[in-house]
Amino acid sequence: MAIVTSLQFSPTSGAIMCDEEYWYLRRRRSFFLDNFWNVIPPDISDELNIYAGYGGWGHPGFHEEVIDRARTAIRRVWKEGKKSDLTDLEAVAMIIRKAMEETRRQKIDDMLKYLYGFNLNELNQGFFEENGEKVEIKQEAVVEAAKGIATFKTQNNLTTPIFKNKCVFAGYDPVWGFRGWHINAENTVCSLISGGFEAIGAGLYGAGIEFSRIMNRLTLDQRRKGFDRVWGVIALFEATLNAWEHFHEVGGGLHMILIDGTAMKKSERYREITDHPMHLAKEMVTAVRFGLSSYDSIYPLMNDLIFNHADVKKTETKFIDGAADPSTLKKLLRGYKIYPYPVSPSAPARSRAKKEDK
Repeated sequence: MAIVTSLQFSPTSGAIMCDEEYWYLRRRRSFFLDNFWNVIPPDISDELNIYAGYGGWGHPGFHEEVIDRARTAIRRVWKEGKKSDLTDLEAVAMIIRKAMEETRRQKIDDMLKYLYGFNLNELNQGFFEENGEKVEIKQEAVVEAAKGIATFKTQNNLTTPIFKNKCVFAGYDPVWGFRGWHINAENTVCSLISGGFEAIGAGLYGAGIEFSRIMNRLTLDQRRKGFDRVWGVIALFEATLNAWEHFHEVGGGLHMILIDGTAMKKSERYREITDHPMHLAKEMVTAVRFGLSSYDSIYPLMNDLIFNHADVKKTETKFIDGAADPSTLKKLLRGYKIYPYPVSPSAPARSRAKKEDK
């Protein structure tokens, strides 16, 4: 079902990270979920200097429809000349919330029409028309079943894809800087993210623990004024990997939306980073988590890889060769288990010799 995490680095920058694992009916696993999007069309973003990303959790088809509706609504506001309505990202967040509500309603209508021949409005009025004839909805069993679907009282494989969807929407606008929102399709609530970080989906508690560990070590001024963006990216990886390592339904490749509203180049204000750079960045943070590398050693590599567009193969070579024990590091990255403790000095010589042979 995926994990979506978000972290604010400074008053004008932050990022959203997603994985790509998805389970069909909780039985068949796949690794091709594409669950983040650029909601605001690029031409509008560049003219108004607003940049934002959408990371969705739940069912892919639902989010595809939400994004399509939201983009259409944003384009309509733009064409009507109401540019001021788009300069505050909270207004865009409310457009997304409404798109979620409309998508949920449409899917409920489609299901009721398929099962019973009427939609939600017709259920509420107590009748529908078929071939020019009025048909009253009188069967109590049908009415109760339809109401159960419409209110999510009936929870099954048909209704869950309609209601169990949410997203993190975060970005920059020139009025308020970087902000984020948690938008829930089940209750159509749009909540401002006030703590600087957010995690939704599978493993959210694991990610939340790591975010809390990091944020609790920052002073109030550091949290308000921001902290180093490289450390921010590393922290975002650590939170996501904490969910990955301890919870199911998280996996596949990691993808990141990087937003910096004050970057000199427009191409740097909204970036999607995927595939090889993200895999290497994940490996570097994993090495630190297992004690086979250090924060100081991966910092310049992460900076070059993520922010300076360094060559992935050259960066990987520097990373491996710079490790204190490249052989053990390679084994870790190939999936071998690494025992976390050294052999005790008081252990028998034979045990120490076996350890040294390995």
